[in-house]
Parts: sequence; structure tokens; C-alpha cells
Amino acid sequence: DAVLDHAWRRGPRTGARRRVLVVGVERPGRLMPALRTELESSRHEVTVATSAAGGRGKFENINALLAEHDLADFDWVLVVDDDVEVPHGFLDRFLAVAEQHDLQLAQPAHRLASHAGWAVTRRRPASVARATAFVEIGPITAFSREAARALLPFPELRMGWGLDVHWSAVAQERGWRIGVVDATTILHTVPVAETYPRDAAVAEARAFLATRPYVPRDEANRTLRTHR
Repeated sequence: DAVLDHAWRRGPRTGARRRVLVVGVERPGRLMPALRTELESSRHEVTVATSAAGGRGKFENINALLAEHDLADFDWVLVVDDDVEVPHGFLDRFLAVAEQHDLQLAQPAHRLASHAGWAVTRRRPASVARATAFVEIGPITAFSREAARALLPFPELRMGWGLDVHWSAVAQERGWRIGVVDATTILHTVPVAETYPRDAAVAEARAFLATRPYVPRDEANRTLRTHR
């Protein structure tokens, strides 16, 4: 539509060639094959590593994949879900915009029809990118080299709720810019918490945040600056 066309036409389409590690958990019948094909078509040097869910939680599996690579070798690390659709040319444009605005932690905006848990992560009219107080834990999260060094591997969590509001506090402490890229909108095709118990996720989050700094939901759900 006209709004997406505006965002797509403005801002950089490509940047310097980067080394990118993409990790995710892959379940049968989901969208990971198409996502892998799209990401590997990028001009960047992309390594995609996935594993079957098995009996472990998402972040246990992701940590096992991260342990197989030296993260210092990569400019960006992307953690991706297997139920997300991205536009053609996604990675080139996404990273170019993130780097133009010096985002250390970034995510693509959700389309209006996408399943999203936070209002701040939905695309905004005529916006290329926004500096925000929060970046969501999925369905696609990008860590710069600096952010990956500080935040990865993940803590010992199965579902990971609460981790992203802790990241917000870390970003404030370290003076990082974090944000949402509206120029590359995605479609999350499956509702949040469809594959695990919501009550268990909430309990895990409360226990995790009890001993760590975090940004409250109302404060996290804010756009700080819009880039048009």
C-alpha cells in the first residue's frame, strides 16, 4: 500500500557487506525453508543454523546453536522464528536502515495483520525506522556485534518472556540506541504463546525479573524518535 511504498522508497537499500549469523528452531510444516532461502539470497555473507525443537525450550535450542559459532566473527546475529514471512530483499534493507540509525538491537515492524504482543512494534505510517524503548524477543531480533557480546547466549529460560524488558534496561544503562525498522515489515503468522502455556511463560518471566533490572511495560511501549 502507499504507506509501505513510502517507507520502502526512503532510506538506504544496501550498506556495507556484513557477516550475519541467523539461528532458529525449525518445526515441520512451518515457514523456515522460505525464510532461509530469502535470507541466503542477501548480498551479505549469511550463515543459517537451525535445529529441531526436540524436548528442549526455544532458548535452550538457540543457545546450543550459538555455542557452535564464534560470535565475534559476525557483525550481526539474527534470532528468527519459523512462523514469519518477510519481504523480498528483506535482510539487505533491514540491516542498512538499522546501521544508518546506529541501532544496536533492532527488529522489523509487524504488519497490521501480523500477530504482535506490543503496540510499539507495529509499523507506523510514513516511518522508515523508530528509536524505541523496547525491542521484542521475536519473531525476528537482530543483535549488533556489541549487543551480541553483552546479551548472548541467552539466560537459562525456556520461553523467554520478560527478557526483552530486561534488555531495555541494559540498553539504557549502556546508552544503546535500539529500535524498530518500519521499512521492512513482517507477518507473524501464528499467535503468541500458541505452542506453550501462557501461565508458565508469565511465571518464568516473574521469577527472571525478580532479581534483574527491567523497564515497565508502559515505559517500554514508547517510540522515542521517528525517522522518515
